[in-house]
Amino acid sequence: MKIFINYDFVNWNSYISAERTSIYKANNIKQDEKTYIMWTVKEKWRGGYPVTLTIKPHFKDKRRDLDNFRMKGLIDGLVAAGTIKNDNLTCIDKIILCPVFDDVVGVEVEIEETKGGRSSWRVNACSACQ
Repeated sequence: MKIFINYDFVNWNSYISAERTSIYKANNIKQDEKTYIMWTVKEKWRGGYPVTLTIKPHFKDKRRDLDNFRMKGLIDGLVAAGTIKNDNLTCIDKIILCPVFDDVVGVEVEIEETKGGRSSWRVNACSACQ
């Protein structure tokens, strides 16, 4: 199942800066992200668990760091929307992060049932990254 979320998620640097300013400001960022997804994403995962999430954040250029992409609000929002039932390790056992470079703002999320049951807990690259 593929979902596109038209939202510019706050990166870790900005989130940590907000957290140092006020714990309420940082929590508001996470709640805003979660609420946006809860109200815009209507798809529900109907397959089995555990799942693999392939997250493809869109970047305009290569100046940003991939490890600065914050997915906490995104995954919490998918749970709040009822798209996936939980974000614990029994429901999500693999997350693949694969950047896309274009002029689009947002994040693509692909949800697939993990092939062969449990993952082997190794870093995998999506076909676009290889």
